[in-house]
Amino acid sequence: MIYNSYGDLTTHSFLRNRNAELKLDLATLSQEVSTGKKSNLTAELGGDFSYLADIENNLNRIESQTVATNETKLFALSMQSNLSRIQEGTQLMRDDIISVSTTLNATDAEQFAKEASRQLDAAISSLNGWAGGRSLFSGTATGTSPLNDADTMMSELVLETAGLTDAADIIQAVKDWFADPAGFNTLMYNGSTTDLSPVEIGDGETVSLSLRADDPDLTHSLQSFAILALMDEPGLALSDEIKIDMTRAGMTEMADSSSRLVEAQADIGFMESQLERVSTRNQASKTSLSLAFNDIVLADQYEVSSKMKSTETQLEILYTVTARSAQLSLVKHM
Repeated sequence: MIYNSYGDLTTHSFLRNRNAELKLDLATLSQEVSTGKKSNLTAELGGDFSYLADIENNLNRIESQTVATNETKLFALSMQSNLSRIQEGTQLMRDDIISVSTTLNATDAEQFAKEASRQLDAAISSLNGWAGGRSLFSGTATGTSPLNDADTMMSELVLETAGLTDAADIIQAVKDWFADPAGFNTLMYNGSTTDLSPVEIGDGETVSLSLRADDPDLTHSLQSFAILALMDEPGLALSDEIKIDMTRAGMTEMADSSSRLVEAQADIGFMESQLERVSTRNQASKTSLSLAFNDIVLADQYEVSSKMKSTETQLEILYTVTARSAQLSLVKHM
């Protein structure tokens, strides 16, 4: 039988080198446990980081699009909610007038005038709404509420209709004021005439929430409320007959306003569905890329823990062997 024997110097050198290797392995494994990341990405990627860089760039791009999408979703939801309040107000007034149209009298007309005044205030408040620190209906002037108050509007309309004694003439004067650039746009609208820029929410997909408070589909509801609210202005001193005629005409105006608002809401609803679809797609892409990124960068904690325990055991054994070998020297037995 052949026995291999090693000298003390060789054994000492082997134990010392093995001790250094195990300590290095333990330090590497400890780092991976504490950071959760692989310690040698260069070896993992074969020195080519382009694939990992591409994943990180795509994740950053999707993250930016996700932030933009979430902000735009909030903006669209707020616009939709505010328009819904105005639309409900126009529809309710239309239905209330229809319900008493056959027996309509001056007292009814005066009640509708007071309600129209309240609804006008509410509509202006809705169009002056904000979300996320930005004005909803001011175009690019997102730091400015777009409309002056209802008192400003009614004061101007009283001047425009003073002296008129026919319901049709009064209504036409109101419409002319809203259509005149020197009327509503100059005296009531404070927002920008430039639409908000489209927002990129996905690769090749944008949405544009460009609805402004000076849009005819929105101002028509203010016009309808104003027509009825004029009946409550004491400076005009309208007769009962004119009030009844204006109320009946206001019913038609309210119906038109309600239809216009529904169309505006439908446009925003289409964008909301687009935002939701792109948001879902972006989330799926982010999940897929994150899994690929984690597979490359993150260490398997179960595997690392097992290796760490094994290395610690080997190191303990090595210490034991080293201690025993140290006691086998000739000096110890002399």
